[in-house]
Amino acid sequence: MWAFILYLICVEVGGEVDDAETVKVMEGDVLNLQPGVDDLKGDVQILWSFESGRQNTRVAQMHQGKIYTHYNTQFTGRVQLDQKHGILTITDIRTNQSGLYEALIITGAHITGQRYKVHVYAPVSVPAIRSSSSVSVHQSTGTQHKTEDFCSVVCSVKNDRDVSISWYKGSEMLNQTSNPDLSINLSLPLELHYNDPETYSCTAVNPVSNKSVRLHMKEICPRQEDCLDHCGVTEALIRLVLSGLVGITTVGFLIENLRFCSSQRRAASSV
Repeated sequence: MWAFILYLICVEVGGEVDDAETVKVMEGDVLNLQPGVDDLKGDVQILWSFESGRQNTRVAQMHQGKIYTHYNTQFTGRVQLDQKHGILTITDIRTNQSGLYEALIITGAHITGQRYKVHVYAPVSVPAIRSSSSVSVHQSTGTQHKTEDFCSVVCSVKNDRDVSISWYKGSEMLNQTSNPDLSINLSLPLELHYNDPETYSCTAVNPVSNKSVRLHMKEICPRQEDCLDHCGVTEALIRLVLSGLVGITTVGFLIENLRFCSSQRRAASSV
């Protein structure tokens, strides 16, 4: 009993976490924490605790050779404690289980401890690329006239803890951004020349995952001459129908005009 009283005292006075080892894991993965000793021999007691905010609760305990893992309901059915090595295993770890994990090992009068600052991250979202504008720049040099087309695109992703997005040209990073304000999406613009032959991609990362999307220029920023190939059949049909309607209207107008002129001539000749 004295050992656990001593443990509670240690918990109260041991508020500093500078000596804790940092562990980063993805939500849904398995968390394994070593107690800091290679082998548990003899009459050994081990106690794992979890601290988040101002709350500190037991997670698992080995006492007199028996394992107990029923202390915290949020870990129910997902906690294992290895009897030989004292390794704490938590399956299907969740983001709200980020915090300070501590192992206290008592062998007779000898006490050792190990701390871990655990960060649980959700997988990063897949970024999305959209066109923001298209610009034609006309350049004149003497008698030569040249038009260059540019497309501005924006890559965006749902913001979360420690998320950043980057534009890449091949394997070269062009720019990067992040924002501590998690209430807004991350956005990163890029301006490109239509005839640029390089491969561009946008990548979203956090400490445990990354997602990339390749930029398809002719789909995101289609030019008029590329429309039949890249704007889709529907838009091409609409353009064709509109052209036909304009043609029919023009022919109808000409026919009516000819009829009017003919009637005017007949009226003039009959006078």
